[in-house]
Amino acid sequence: MQLSKFLTNGGTNKINIVAVNWTEGRYGSTSDANLRSMVRTFHPAIRVIRASPKIEKDFSPLVYVPASFIFDKNGKVVHGDGNRQYLGTAKLKRILASIQ
Repeated sequence: MQLSKFLTNGGTNKINIVAVNWTEGRYGSTSDANLRSMVRTFHPAIRVIRASPKIEKDFSPLVYVPASFIFDKNGKVVHGDGNRQYLGTAKLKRILASIQ
């Protein structure tokens, strides 16, 4: 919950988080209520978008879920390649400092 803590402590003024709902419905029935509840629990500032052929193309190769991508203000990927990577506090701080 490091990201949740960061967002709660003023991080929403520094970054925007978008979650791609990639697997919802692929492995059973969808539940918008469960998804909304999870996002509210984690942090309400997170925006969720549903996967579509265009989203899947934009984020490919999406190999693992969850996968983290960080974009600069111009939309250029500065971190992430579709693989599951641990993104600890120290690494997140370095990445964010490099794009400010």
